[in-house]
Amino acid sequence: MPASPRSSSSSESLTSPIHGFDSSAALILVPDDDPASSNSFDFTTDEDTDDDDSHAQPPSVPPLSSITVFVYLLAPLLKLGALLVPRVDFPFKVAIPALLFFAGLSALTRQIWYMLARYVRRADMEEIVLETFARERAKEGRRWLLRQLVRINSGVFRVLLSVMYLRASVDILLPLLPQRILLPSHITTTLVLGVIVLPLYLAPTLAADRVIYATWISVASYFAWLICTAYAHAHGLLVPSATANSLSAFWQGIPTIAFAFTTVSTVPLYAALRGTTQPMPNTRPKRLQSFKLLSLLSVAIAVLCILPLVFFKVSDAPALHEASPLTGGALPILTAAFYAASLTLFIPSILVPTPGLPIPFSVRRIVLLPLSKVLVYCITIGLSLAPSSVTAVLSDIVWVLAFLSTYMLPAFIHIILHNFRRPLSIIIPPNTPVAPSASSTHSDSRNDELLQRKERTLQRRRLGRRLVWDIGVWVLLVPVGGGGLVWAAGRVVGGW
Repeated sequence: MPASPRSSSSSESLTSPIHGFDSSAALILVPDDDPASSNSFDFTTDEDTDDDDSHAQPPSVPPLSSITVFVYLLAPLLKLGALLVPRVDFPFKVAIPALLFFAGLSALTRQIWYMLARYVRRADMEEIVLETFARERAKEGRRWLLRQLVRINSGVFRVLLSVMYLRASVDILLPLLPQRILLPSHITTTLVLGVIVLPLYLAPTLAADRVIYATWISVASYFAWLICTAYAHAHGLLVPSATANSLSAFWQGIPTIAFAFTTVSTVPLYAALRGTTQPMPNTRPKRLQSFKLLSLLSVAIAVLCILPLVFFKVSDAPALHEASPLTGGALPILTAAFYAASLTLFIPSILVPTPGLPIPFSVRRIVLLPLSKVLVYCITIGLSLAPSSVTAVLSDIVWVLAFLSTYMLPAFIHIILHNFRRPLSIIIPPNTPVAPSASSTHSDSRNDELLQRKERTLQRRRLGRRLVWDIGVWVLLVPVGGGGLVWAAGRVVGGW
């Protein structure tokens, strides 16, 4: 039907962005990779020009190759949680489903972060949080507070996790050392490991070769430790790990498996793979550069590397076989060395992206050293020297922070962003006036049965996919996240 003269001028402006397409169509597809469309529609509500970004920290993860991103995705899964799996005293029918369950949740949460980054079109954790809780520019006070909370949470978690890895490395090496080497052995061992970590930690970013090589050696050390552990199990030589001395009651049974599949960060690695903190949407990367493929592959390999540990049981009284070339002192030394190397050499990749401490410019101008990084390093070393009672409390905090950030936070943000915030999309109502250039005999696409059938099919597919994701995130938030927090609270108060 021809448009009325009154609506002609308005319809021209409505149809100009889509260059003459029939704006009365019930379903209009605008390709996201069209430069004109990206310029015509503002999907970020001017947050790219946020004044607060002027003093934000630069990205800590520059562009990385796909193989480097893969090792950074795999390495966190083969660390303290995996090394403690032989301590899990659960029947196979419970331990194996639990391992597969949390591995699936880990892959799910990584996919949720990936989709959130694509949805807000900013592969940056701070921007995702701001888009969820303080999208409007008028809420500058809330935006500043949220930025600080994200940075503080990230810094505290990374420092405490590094403390736990360093302390676990020291604990595993102490039984092999004399009681006193100049200083008490635990202080000497901590300082020696700290000296090894320091030059790696002073690297500017995760793209530094020394950090990448250290991470690869860390992963290789885990495989070497796995071989030694399998040999010890086969010969009845597997003994309880000394790492348990600095851990609390949290670290027993299923929570150990849950911690094994927690990750330090996901969104920065996606940004590093895409080469920017602002990924262009709907640009199909090469298959080897697919973040989803790399994430799934890393989780699958981690499952294959952790699953055999479920069958390894420690022996209270290991029998020594003199005929074996690895009996006596060689096997425990090798096992402990690979254990410590796996944890210690991964510490730089945790600490390098740690947000810096707020040092006044007047102080930074006088001191030539990177004072913020030095203070973070000193805090890490100092906390790792704390008594076992303190490190046990710190281990509880690390477990809770890792559990919340891995399993609950992405589900909570997904629910808020997709259910309680206005959508980041353009909705063209079906009664939009028809452009005056359109012919009066042109068929109305809203009455086109074929188009309507295709649209209903598309909506059903989207509805099914949306229901699957809604079920997944609610399962993450309520049964898994809520149940985990209730269990943790019960352990704290001594209820069970």
